[in-house]
Amino acid sequence: MKKIFYLVLCTLALGAFTGCTRKGEQMLSALDEKGLGMLIYNHGEMTEYSAPGVQDLLRLTAEEPDRLKGALVADKRVGKAAAALLITGGAKTVYTPLVSTPAREMLEAAGVELHAREEIPLMVNMDGTDLCPMERKLLEAESAEDCVVLLRGGSPEGRQMLEMLNSQSLSLLVYNDSVLTTHDNRGIQDLLHVLSDQPERLKGAIVADKLVGRAAAAIMAVGGVKELHTNLISTPARELLEKAGIRVFAREEVPAILNRDRTGICPMDTRIADAETPEECVRLLIP
Repeated sequence: MKKIFYLVLCTLALGAFTGCTRKGEQMLSALDEKGLGMLIYNHGEMTEYSAPGVQDLLRLTAEEPDRLKGALVADKRVGKAAAALLITGGAKTVYTPLVSTPAREMLEAAGVELHAREEIPLMVNMDGTDLCPMERKLLEAESAEDCVVLLRGGSPEGRQMLEMLNSQSLSLLVYNDSVLTTHDNRGIQDLLHVLSDQPERLKGAIVADKLVGRAAAAIMAVGGVKELHTNLISTPARELLEKAGIRVFAREEVPAILNRDRTGICPMDTRIADAETPEECVRLLIP
């Protein structure tokens, strides 16, 4: 009796797997036939999507989170961006003609079943001349959650803080433990003050700063800031922050931050020009 019951269970499981496989292959064929970008099958309902790139996945995960949860998905191309959104959306099974290696690794680590006809090292742009912009943007991101934060332009708190900073003529905002502090002094005075007197305020904080040179970046790195939003950042500052694992969202990047009369490099950045580590920078910046 037990053997018969076991055989029935195995047969049912195989039938379900075969049905899922057939459905997934049918969905892949439909992508080509209809010129679609993505199909989602969930709760007995099939939905078609055709927006470029990951636009539909970004919208779905933000506005219709239940649509992806437990779903069978067929996607034209699955790079790291799509993989991260599929994971955070809760997709169960993914079929695709083309997947990148980072995307496959991320999906497998998250327990998402993947069926891909072809795998390439990294996803390239549509004309095949360079990396896909989304893939490049997420190269250093490790988790699906980090990828999604980057895809969305940073945390909502950070974006709102930068808007507040600009509208109220502030110079620095620090958000941590549900507390927002505002500052309006010039340069790096406020950052140095917070690091010296309230270092716990910077640890894991979201920061909005008017402009960020290497000096400000070093203070944030030593303080353990998690995320930065700024109007303007220098390339050395961005590189320092990213090396420290800090998420950076800047509206504009320049080779260097200039002094106020724009005749040379910012004096604080000049002072630390020969310092190699954030800690060395901060030691030189403390009066």
